[in-house]
Amino acid sequence: MKTSAMALKGAIIGLAALAMGGCIIHTGGFKAKFSRSENLTAPLTGITALDVSTHVGKIQLEAAEVGEVRIAAEIKVRAHTEERAQELAEQVRLVAEPAGPTLTIKAVKPADLGRNELSVDFVITAPAALAVTCATNVGDVQVKGFAQRVKATTNVGTITCTGLREAIDLRTNVGDIRATYAPDAPAAMSATMATDVGSIEFHGPREISAQVTATANVGDINTDRPITVTGSLKRSLRGSLGQGEGQVHLNTNVGSIRIR
Repeated sequence: MKTSAMALKGAIIGLAALAMGGCIIHTGGFKAKFSRSENLTAPLTGITALDVSTHVGKIQLEAAEVGEVRIAAEIKVRAHTEERAQELAEQVRLVAEPAGPTLTIKAVKPADLGRNELSVDFVITAPAALAVTCATNVGDVQVKGFAQRVKATTNVGTITCTGLREAIDLRTNVGDIRATYAPDAPAAMSATMATDVGSIEFHGPREISAQVTATANVGDINTDRPITVTGSLKRSLRGSLGQGEGQVHLNTNVGSIRIR
């Protein structure tokens, strides 16, 4: 049962990768693809959070000591001909607009361009003090070094977050999730990680303090931490780490869970 489920996961991710590939595709009605790059910067005045979204494409956010938000995008469009693909790609606009304290970053497509004909990959550099929200339907999400709350969702793709210091809410339908806190991050935190088909790896701070619940319907649960357990380690776990001040919820339907 586990083998067939993981094979299904690989097949779905393989189809997603085909939809996002960087070469000219000679299947179906869209035989050509055109790609272009665009860079954009946005001021930080009054901004405390980022909200990044793309329907198909990868999102990569990296924290750095910068005085503005730096956005690099790779825009790819599929069409019947390369000429038409180029025409549509050049009509796609990058938008970085403030909505109160949140900077919203997205790509705006022309009206006659279907969602499945466009993919946009984002690489964004911003100060670590910003909270982060990011969402894609098909694509991986990577978040590195941000000190505030991180929320990330994707339907098909992996989520990887490192250098965390605050609350996280990470969810995918098909894909693995990995979250690593900075060793000196606050001991008590709120963390939710959930996937339907995929494995979860949670690496907490050095002095962690949290109530932990973990469920793997088809898969194993393992922990490297001294944990006071009140449930089975096989398919579900309920226990506490340290003083049990925070909350950690880990859930997968098909896949393993590791707590480090």
